[in-house]
Amino acid sequence: MVSEPRRYLQLDPSWCAPQATWRQRQRFREMARRVLRLPDPWEDPQDVLLSEAEWQGWLPPGNEGETILAALSQETGIYFFPSREWVHRFCRLVKLLGAVKVLEAGAGRGYLTAALEPALGRLGVAFRAVDNGQGEFESGLPRHPLVQPVSAEVALAIFRPDFILFAWPPPGQSLGPLLASPGVRYLLVVGESLGGCTGDPADWQTYPHRELKTLSRLGWGRSGRQRQAATLFWLAG
Repeated sequence: MVSEPRRYLQLDPSWCAPQATWRQRQRFREMARRVLRLPDPWEDPQDVLLSEAEWQGWLPPGNEGETILAALSQETGIYFFPSREWVHRFCRLVKLLGAVKVLEAGAGRGYLTAALEPALGRLGVAFRAVDNGQGEFESGLPRHPLVQPVSAEVALAIFRPDFILFAWPPPGQSLGPLLASPGVRYLLVVGESLGGCTGDPADWQTYPHRELKTLSRLGWGRSGRQRQAATLFWLAG
């Protein structure tokens, strides 16, 4: 469970290097999918997530850590790895802003979804997660049942959230249609700083926004923490 990474201490970067042997690659895949997995029905989803300390102990520093994060994403189909602390801080933000309905767009396999639904539910916040299945993730891996296979546009029309969470939007995809949806007050994007390879960088020139430093320093994206940013957008006025 969550103590498993401590037994391994660190992942060896050679296991996912181009020159890695088949056995090394297989060991890396098995470990990635054993530790970064969806919760079983009887588990508390928060217990499945790793803490910041566990991530720090699991990953080697610097470029080797970034290489491993990219490989972990490839093997698990997860682009953003939230820590337990990240989920706690996110829920505090939602409560602080007075949001009552949160939609997770582009939820993928539901790794983050599984932890958010009960955490927000304890605060009395309604939550939905959607993914239209057009993202890039490893075929054959299960998706959490909370993730509805519909587009964000459909969910916006039916659910009418006031807060949208979008972790790792596809490159070039503008946030404009989401922000223009009736009832939406805030949109939090987790990805690379100023857009990078996540979303449309033009949005950072178009809409009022603020990087949330605390959330940016928690959790782990597939391209590493150095380029990671959590940015809150809102509509002018």
